[in-house]
Amino acid sequence: MTSKNTRFSIVLISISLLFLSSCISRLARPEIRGTILDYNHHPVENCKVGETLTSKDGTFRLSERRYNKFLLSEMMIMEAPPLRVNERIEKEGFESDEIYLFNPHGGGSSRGAKYNIDTIFLKRLDQQLDIAALLQEKTWNVAVTKNADTLYLIRSDFQKQCKTGKCQTFYNTWYGLTDNYPGNRHNLPEGIIRQSIQLSFKASHLIDYKSVQQYGSSSATKTKERDSLETTGKWRFIAPDKVQIELKGTPFTHTYRLAETDYYKLIFIKSDQ
Repeated sequence: MTSKNTRFSIVLISISLLFLSSCISRLARPEIRGTILDYNHHPVENCKVGETLTSKDGTFRLSERRYNKFLLSEMMIMEAPPLRVNERIEKEGFESDEIYLFNPHGGGSSRGAKYNIDTIFLKRLDQQLDIAALLQEKTWNVAVTKNADTLYLIRSDFQKQCKTGKCQTFYNTWYGLTDNYPGNRHNLPEGIIRQSIQLSFKASHLIDYKSVQQYGSSSATKTKERDSLETTGKWRFIAPDKVQIELKGTPFTHTYRLAETDYYKLIFIKSDQ
């Protein structure tokens, strides 16, 4: 009986060791499909995306990638690993960019994971944009530095349309200026935890301003929950790269130089004319 128990124990231990030394499949990259277009909505052929090239119609496909991890080590961690994807987008005559994906537990996705990034717009090195047309009849969400010397603008559909690494970097900067959440740069005045500002540039050269400030409690004072302001002013170009904004009762009555221009993101820097 003892001999049988010993053999059973040995078999059980062997099976357990075999099980714990086995591997589990983890996701390194989902299958990614998309289309690369230039700013005139023309396909960009032979554009390098990761290890592949776009076809004549600008489409590309990156195959799924997986890797194996020891089951025992994964069980000790007790959660699926993160998924981080960085795939370069390169084409001569265009600004380089990258596909960027991050999911804190995405590495646990099952086989057959797919991601359709839809359309990516690639900017030519010599790209000329009609800034007036870019601004007009659109709503821009604004983040502003403490002394209002720099404005970061993203279109209201930014997160739906702008999906690359450059977009994510810009959005992180923008978000850090609008939210005093712990870990951000605490750009907002004491007591304000979140600020939302929208500018709508009209073809008539009127500009609508809307802001909402959400308050929290500080060690010194307890304030109301939120307040809002809506007003209308004027805007006009005084040079091809300079826009003058008049909005009384706001910190935006200045002349600004367009430091960065793109379809879905802009940077205005205060100018001395």
